This record gives sequence, structure tokens and C-alpha cells, in this order.
Amino acid sequence: MMTPTVLDMAALFGLSPLGVEVSAALVAPKAAGSFKAAWPTVAKLAGGKAKNMLNYSSFYGNFGVEDNPDDDSVAPLGEVEHAAFLLYWLCKFVFCTQANKVTLEFAHLADYLAQGGRLALGPFLLGHIYRTLHDVVTDGMKPKHGGPLWAFQFWLQAYFRELRAAVSPAGTEPLANAFARAPRKHNTSVFCYKFFYELTERTGSQFRVCLTRPFPLFLTHDLSIIPDGETENDLREIWGSFLVARDLHCGLSKAGAETAPLPPLSINRLSSWRADVAQQHGVAGISFQLAKGMTFLILRPWTRRNAIDEDGRVWYEECISARFIRPAEEAARGALKNADWDPFLPKAGKAKKASVAPPRPTTTTVAVSRVAASPLAISSAATPPTAPP
Repeated sequence: MMTPTVLDMAALFGLSPLGVEVSAALVAPKAAGSFKAAWPTVAKLAGGKAKNMLNYSSFYGNFGVEDNPDDDSVAPLGEVEHAAFLLYWLCKFVFCTQANKVTLEFAHLADYLAQGGRLALGPFLLGHIYRTLHDVVTDGMKPKHGGPLWAFQFWLQAYFRELRAAVSPAGTEPLANAFARAPRKHNTSVFCYKFFYELTERTGSQFRVCLTRPFPLFLTHDLSIIPDGETENDLREIWGSFLVARDLHCGLSKAGAETAPLPPLSINRLSSWRADVAQQHGVAGISFQLAKGMTFLILRPWTRRNAIDEDGRVWYEECISARFIRPAEEAARGALKNADWDPFLPKAGKAKKASVAPPRPTTTTVAVSRVAASPLAISSAATPPTAPP
């Protein structure tokens, strides 16, 4: 299964997987120059026109700084204007709000960035990509849908070069910058449907598009040697954010969760149902998933020149094998033990009498028996007793 990942967010857009977690619990300090502190005064002066000020054109006109046309001098940018610009940029160009105007939901996020805070924007953007795709699938492609659909389009161009023009990205820029400069290739819906319908497999080099990128710098580290000390801790946190499956925060005031990419551990109950995690305990539960998953992560060296593991698949499986040591059904039951429903058939009670017929083996038992049994045992089991040797 192919899906956008946190690593893709880093390689495509340069968004960090590390930093302060962006969630409903994120509260930027209300400094004197913050937008959140200045907005009540601005709204009070505007009176009944405060809501109209959130329209993109009105917002830009009220908080934009004009340069001097006489001497072409650049007017100084205040802290409030800086935060207002970041809020405008986040709403219109990054998260593409459904209301098609500035929303105060991202005001804390803009203030935090304006004050120089380091935020983990990669996982947060990825959560919104999943939420946008869910809305499109369940409700159809409609103009009213907001969300960063543009980011998903860049991801498609990265892994399916047939959908874009040829590019030569530089090694010191995000991969999406090169796609944005390339000539547009107009693909019809019939072409796209036929392309994905007939698509069977991708080569190793096509899977390694973002894994082998030299930008950001932490992707260029030679994983054939795992260093000791502080560098190892940094790599562990970075690749832990890439490899550990957990729910992703989506939204701030209207918060929720998106799964990436292991459904049995999700609070969304293996379905399109969406949990409300605006409460503090819900936010803490999602944050705990990553911290718990990091305890199982052990970085193992990966020699890129190894012909057997050219694609890094063996290395990837070893890094996350501890997360899949239990059968899927057992993991799902453990994750849903406190839920009010069970997606699987109920287990037989202890008080019931044993059936005369032999019990039907589970999927796990069948898989193990097929692997453990020798070819001779399999052939003898398949041959009737009366058949000649």
C-alpha cells in the first residue's frame, strides 16, 4: 500500500518531523506583539465589521504594510503584522480553509511561528491531507471542500512521474519546488483512471524518491553507520516520527485524529468514524502513542550498496518488526478492549462444551502450519490413505 508519510512531508516541502507538537493543546504565549493579543482590540474598534475583516482581501488591507512609493523604501514590519501575515499564509495557501477566509483557529500557530518557535508541521499537515481525502471520498469532489489537496497532488507527481513533466530538482531545495517550476502537464480524468487501473507495481527506484533526497539535511545522513551520543538521539527521534504508526492530530479548535497508517491502533475504530479529541485527555492519548512506539524502535544500520537490500525493505522491516509481533486480530482486540463494539466474531465462552468437530484453525495457525510443515508432510497430507505410493 502506498500512502503519504511524514518522510514525504519532509522531502517534498521541507517540513520538520520534530519540534513542538501541533495539537489542540498548543497555546502560544500571549506576548504584547502577538496577533492573538491584538485581535480583541482590533475587533472592538471595527465593531460590527469585525467578521468582514476576516475576508482575505479585507484582512490583507488591514494588516498589510505599504512601502513608500517615493523612495522605494521598505516599511518596517511589526510583530503583529508578521503574525497576521503568517495567519493569512496558513489559511489561504497551506491548509486552504473551507470558509475561504482567515480563521482564528490557526492564530496560536501563527503566533508561535512568528516568535521563532520550532513546530512539527510535517505530521500536522499530513493529518489534514488524510482528512481532506476522507471528505472527498465520502462526500465527493465539491468546491466547498477545503484542505491541502495541493499537497496530495505534489505527492502524486513525486511517486508517479507519468503524471508530470520531466524535472531536474536541485539538492538544496524541497522536491515540490522543482515540480512547481516545471511546465504543466494536463491529464484527463480518463487517462488518470486508466493509468491507475492498469498499474501493477513500481520499481525500487520509484519507491525511493523521497528516501534518497539530500534535502533536508537529516535525510542525507549515512544510515550505514549509526553514531553514538547526541546524534543517535536526534536520528532516533527523526526516524521514529517517520516509522512509528500512530494517530495524527488534525485541527486545533475543532480537533480530531487521522490514522497513519496502522488501523488497529487507531482511536477511529477501523472505520470512517472520527473521534473528537478536543479534550485534554484525547490529545494526551494521541501524543502517548508516539512516545510508546519509540520504546520499540531500534535503529539498525542500512548499507545502501547492499544488492540484496537495494530498496531498504529488509532494513525497514527490521526497524518496525516490534510493532507487528502480534497477529492483526489480537492487536485490534487489544486496541479496542475499552470500546463498545467488536469488529470481529465473538470468541467462544469457556462455559461452552467442546464441539465434536475439530475447531477451525485461525488464519495465524494456518499460516504457521504452512510454513513449518515440510514438503513431504504436505504431500502425504494431501494424498488419500488408499492411494498407491
